[in-house]
Amino acid sequence: MAVSRPPGRLRRRVAWNLSAQALWSASNFVLVLLALVSVPARPFAVFSVAITTYYLAAQLARAVVGIPVLLAGPGPEESPPDGDPSAAMSASVLLGVAVAVPVAGIGLLWREGLGPFLVLAAGLAPLLLQDALRHLAIARYRPDVATQGDGVRLASELVLAGAVLAAGWESATALMGVWVVSAAVSAGWLVVRLDVRPRLERSVAWYRANLVLCRRLAVEFVMTASGFYVLSYALALLAGAEEVGYLRAAQTLFGPASVLLLGGAVLGVPEGVRARHEPTQLLRFAARLSVMLAALSVACGVAVYAVLPSVGPRLFADIWEPVRDVMPALTVYGAALGFAAGPIACLRAVDDMRWIVTARMASTVVALVIGLPAAAAYGAQGTLAALALSEWVLAVRAWIRLRARPR
Repeated sequence: MAVSRPPGRLRRRVAWNLSAQALWSASNFVLVLLALVSVPARPFAVFSVAITTYYLAAQLARAVVGIPVLLAGPGPEESPPDGDPSAAMSASVLLGVAVAVPVAGIGLLWREGLGPFLVLAAGLAPLLLQDALRHLAIARYRPDVATQGDGVRLASELVLAGAVLAAGWESATALMGVWVVSAAVSAGWLVVRLDVRPRLERSVAWYRANLVLCRRLAVEFVMTASGFYVLSYALALLAGAEEVGYLRAAQTLFGPASVLLLGGAVLGVPEGVRARHEPTQLLRFAARLSVMLAALSVACGVAVYAVLPSVGPRLFADIWEPVRDVMPALTVYGAALGFAAGPIACLRAVDDMRWIVTARMASTVVALVIGLPAAAAYGAQGTLAALALSEWVLAVRAWIRLRARPR
């Protein structure tokens, strides 16, 4: 078992964490961008639904495997069953196998785009394992290893994508295959660097040992993500898969802000755990994280909206105008996610899970009540407006909750 490194300076850890998230997101960005410029509009729209399905599975895995690993910290040299990293990594593989059939089933709703769903279903185990290994590296205060692993993934993806496109295989199915294989290469590299051997026979025991925490986080995930994903699938069914394509394309161009939002969410938990016994420091960290993420989200959204008329017609002439129309609502939503990231991460660090779950439930109800009719009437813009409103309400409530804690 590799020895965990002692915690370093906060700035250094922040830099490595954000670098890792940037490379991880870059691999997703490259995949969607290649599909956007090389695949016709209708197949790209269905491909976007497949990518949305992957994010649903990945966030579920982060909730029930990734976050417990982060909360456990680096752990001792001989970990007990509930903190056994090889068992936790195996649990992510088991989850990937378990959700493969439902993922393939979703693809049957759009049979003309079934290929990417089948490849995704077959590749979920290595995809989720790679992400779990990244979280383990961060939990061990080795974000540099996570960054290197994501760099291996991106480099593999670029090489394989170049070979596939040079061979003339310009299809969403082929690009999805490239993505899966590159994740498998990165997972193998991280297994070696972290000296962890996934052992499937321990995965069930790990879930049982962490049942209470995993159940809380799974419920929170359902409350957190169900609004977005129900609205995404409803958007495809009520307004057409093309609207999901516009939303996914806009999110891809919003990539730099997404990197920071996801990186901030991952960083916030271990740093919150480190500061949870010093309330003033905890509140200061939450404020800095939230302000930074919200401001950068606004800056990114404004920049994309400004440059799209110049680059859009050359890169994706058919859809750049509806994608630009989506950007203002996406920017407001991204700012809300950033403003909520600090207090939510710190409330999780101090084990205020019950409040988070209850607040998320209320937020999801608001999003669905407003978002379903808005999706049918206004497409992607209506969906994002509903999500933004519910997330801003949650952010304000989370700040009130965090500030009310005893100093």
